[in-house]
Amino acid sequence: TLWFGQPGPGGWNRKCPRPFPLPRGHPQPSYGFPQVNEVVFGPGEAHCATCSEDGSVRVWALASMELVIQFQVLNQSCLCLAWSPPCCGRPEQQRLAAGYGDGSLRIFSVSRTAMELKMHPHPVALTAVAFSTDGQTVLSGDKDGLVAVSHPRTGTTFRVLSDHQGAPISTICVTCKETQGHLPPSLAAFCPWDGALLMYVGPGVYKEVIIYNLCQKQVVEKIPLPFFAMSLSLSPGSYLLAVGFAECMLRLVDCATGTAQDFAGHDNAVHLCRFTPSARLLFTAARNEILVWEVPGR
Repeated sequence: TLWFGQPGPGGWNRKCPRPFPLPRGHPQPSYGFPQVNEVVFGPGEAHCATCSEDGSVRVWALASMELVIQFQVLNQSCLCLAWSPPCCGRPEQQRLAAGYGDGSLRIFSVSRTAMELKMHPHPVALTAVAFSTDGQTVLSGDKDGLVAVSHPRTGTTFRVLSDHQGAPISTICVTCKETQGHLPPSLAAFCPWDGALLMYVGPGVYKEVIIYNLCQKQVVEKIPLPFFAMSLSLSPGSYLLAVGFAECMLRLVDCATGTAQDFAGHDNAVHLCRFTPSARLLFTAARNEILVWEVPGR
């Protein structure tokens, strides 16, 4: 039973039981319901997900505590579960990584309610799983103490850590550490519509575009950004500025009006963006993917 409540003066003052029904034909435990092994929460806490001994992964709406999605694997126990981080802020990228008793790891798409990938990085039961902070890597540990580092899109396991071999992995915690080698790049470009202006983005205290006037020898404007920029391009035919981010997002800024619009479409950091000489098209690249955007006239 899944219990939900709100703390009050006398403790928990609301309980909403939601039993986990077992699939037909599955052996029933003596107490009637399978053991719940993990509870994880989605971005914004709109949903939570649970996994249990009957091989099921269930997604619940926290507002109503209603079951909205169920993934079922027969004849296996689901022992650990992880929800992908709010990478890029795109709901369609939300995934669940579930580890099973046979050493398999499955990736489920929450938006498409489908299994995207099954991999087998371990020979024994998985006991812990976690996504990296950018969602591009999944780490899994097993009862023999091995930790596998895999790609959740291709299923490729590119590293196995054996430092804890001989003891089960009980938990995996991931954090983000920014080092000198991973600082955002410093980028500068002359302004096509005003040769006296130079636009600059780079690591600093604030996430912003700095506009420097070469004649006045001073900063004349600062445009705030949601993240540190990874790429920069200025339109030769209009007052448009394109900025790409590591968070898989592209921002188009109208420097004449000060308005901005964000676009999603890439699955990786937008490390390159270029306007065509006619300013009618914008090319953006993220890893091995190129998108071509049509830029409407002013």
